[in-house]
Amino acid sequence: MVQEALLIPWQRRADFVRALAVPLALLAGFYLAWYLLDEPARQITGWTAVFLCWLAFAILFALFAVTVHRLVLLDSRPLRGIPLPAWSMREARFVLFILLIWAIYLAVWWVVLLIAGNLLPRGWFESSLQPVEIAARLPALYIIARLSLVFPATAIDRNAGLKWAWRASRGNGWRLVVVVTVLPWIVSQLFGLLYRDEPSTAEVVLLTVVGTALFALEIAALSVAYRELAGNEP
Repeated sequence: MVQEALLIPWQRRADFVRALAVPLALLAGFYLAWYLLDEPARQITGWTAVFLCWLAFAILFALFAVTVHRLVLLDSRPLRGIPLPAWSMREARFVLFILLIWAIYLAVWWVVLLIAGNLLPRGWFESSLQPVEIAARLPALYIIARLSLVFPATAIDRNAGLKWAWRASRGNGWRLVVVVTVLPWIVSQLFGLLYRDEPSTAEVVLLTVVGTALFALEIAALSVAYRELAGNEP
């Protein structure tokens, strides 16, 4: 699965470069602005401001991810030049699922952490809060991994919801955990080794663009998983 996800973008690199040029520039620009405005960004407080920041990211990520899913699953190719990203109900549903699944992740993580806090001895819980907090993420990650099939389905205009995604991923939950969480974590850790203390502006720009482009490999892996697990369902 991972090997195919690496081969598809490479074999069709011209299509990927043309189709993703604008979405990649927008998403990388968002990351770059966040990095350069690090100190002001940390001072963003209040639910409204935080939600607007997440919404802006979700919109830009949707434009990028939908394009990748359609390149892989529909073999779509830009006709000429560099196409501008279009916004439709497809992208709106994609953003809605991003926000909904993120909310589910937070809710599951918080409930598991709350249960652990009530079951474990108070002193032990407080002294071991960090490992308990990490352990509380596992069931949340498992759930969102199983629900993640809704993203490629939505990208190709399939009328699928969370209930369908949960059913379609039955028996392949941990496999999807590898695709959705482990693979991105490994890529981020390896890529993080390229950063150095006090990088130049050129380095920051280059690494931000390349790091954002690597999202395409992770999204392509999810597309391949979708095709294997649910692509033939009516």
